[in-house]
Amino acid sequence: MHTNGYRRLVIRSVTDSWQLPLPAAQSGHLLLSDSFPQADAQLSRYRDYLGHEFDQVTIDCREQLHVDAIAALSGTVVAGGQLLLLTGSTESPMLRRLRSNWAEPTTPPPPLPRLPTPEQQQLSQHLRDTETTHLLLADRGRGKSHTLGQAVARQLQQYPQQRLLVTAPRKANAKVLLQSAPAAQFVAWDKLLAEQKGDALLVIDEAAGIPLWATQRLCQLYRPWLLATTINGYEGCGKGFAVHFTDWAQQQFAAVRFHRLDTPIRWPAGDPLEHWLEQALLLTPAPPTLTHITSRQTVHASSLPDDVLHQAFELLLQAHYQSSPNDLALLLNDPHQFLTLEYQDNRVVGVTWSALEGPLPEPIRDAIVTGKRRPKGNLLPQAIGYFLQQRWALSHKWCRVVRIAVADAYRRQGIASQLLQRVKQWATQQQCQFIGTSFGFSQALGAFWQHNDFHAIRTSTALDRVSARHQHIMACCLHEPVEQWSALLEYGAAERDWVLHKRLQPLTDNTVVAAIEQGFRQGYLPRASAEFALNVR
Repeated sequence: MHTNGYRRLVIRSVTDSWQLPLPAAQSGHLLLSDSFPQADAQLSRYRDYLGHEFDQVTIDCREQLHVDAIAALSGTVVAGGQLLLLTGSTESPMLRRLRSNWAEPTTPPPPLPRLPTPEQQQLSQHLRDTETTHLLLADRGRGKSHTLGQAVARQLQQYPQQRLLVTAPRKANAKVLLQSAPAAQFVAWDKLLAEQKGDALLVIDEAAGIPLWATQRLCQLYRPWLLATTINGYEGCGKGFAVHFTDWAQQQFAAVRFHRLDTPIRWPAGDPLEHWLEQALLLTPAPPTLTHITSRQTVHASSLPDDVLHQAFELLLQAHYQSSPNDLALLLNDPHQFLTLEYQDNRVVGVTWSALEGPLPEPIRDAIVTGKRRPKGNLLPQAIGYFLQQRWALSHKWCRVVRIAVADAYRRQGIASQLLQRVKQWATQQQCQFIGTSFGFSQALGAFWQHNDFHAIRTSTALDRVSARHQHIMACCLHEPVEQWSALLEYGAAERDWVLHKRLQPLTDNTVVAAIEQGFRQGYLPRASAEFALNVR
């Protein structure tokens, strides 16, 4: 190892009593841990360090294998540096995948490229055009932030009176850009949305880290000049964002230009740590065809051949721009997560991700209904049990459809509906009483689920931060309905109509309304969650 050499991965199993042989706040080192007192931050704060550079990053994975943090922070390790993962004694499918995909380099590293690279020089010329919206896509370590910073600095030098704004998910994420353009004005993206002072050129770094609706709104309020995003390596992955934002931008703007940077500048070409990340997290393009077709039965992801898993996960990444490396870990590690696949032309063309939820243990049901407990997972029974005050929901087994994805070329052929029917049959075999889903409501999505016999159960009055839509639950009963089911369906349809259209219609059965009113009076529910029930009669 040397300062301009390949980067290295070390995965070390340690006991709880093991002492970290690193002094606190060592220069050039970053330690994330939920248990070490000398840690720089907890794992949940990993996003604060995007845009930084370190000689060594240590991630304590003993309590949780936080793959989003691993993916994000591996890109902050510079040439010759090291990523150290501390694990416990328990192995998991995801941890085995991380171990098995590492390979020591067999050739000496090439020198780092001279800067600016020919790619950067060419891109710099294109970015002089401020009448065009430029979208720059690149993996980490390609110098996109530095290139943007130089373009911003040049623009401010030539036109010092021009208003130019820089934003990013966090100011720390734009650190490299702002170092290259110290005169640039950074404003948080939510503040820009609130100000709506549109006479300014707008630059967005790490755009995929901002909710898609917010990025679109910013581009409507201001003059979007430069937008850059990392394709791989953190939550959202960038792939889905690139697909959705690209389609939207081409419809919205008269002049849009797309650019890429492929040459790494933070580490040598052929870096084994980058290759390991791509292989372990399935971030490279999936093989176009499969070696063999597996069963069409609903299966656990850990049982799938790698090429099948790769194609299925690629569909999930592209279909939902908030898909993340943690999703892969959840699919591989959690025994309650399952995939249903559809094959055509020797490839995966459709995938449904389903989760088994409930019943919740009897001793904690009252604590859930009263808002004192919120155990991880079990979204459907907990949401219905708490927000609608339906304790019975916690005593049943549910199947939640987490996501459905169909390849572009195979859409509008009924594949998604066919997959849903297969999932219903499987859920019935698993002794599930109900099957449901939760999503940001749109008319098209609502119509799809209604077409497949799902009914409105709950509509949140608040807008979801990521989707800017009302979170919506739809479900159907797989066996004989419970006594409260008809009242729940009537309430769900009326609440959705009120939230979306402000139409208030009386109910014939006020059982659910009475339960919510009581939960509000006793202080379990906030007014926003009980708003419809308090107004309907």
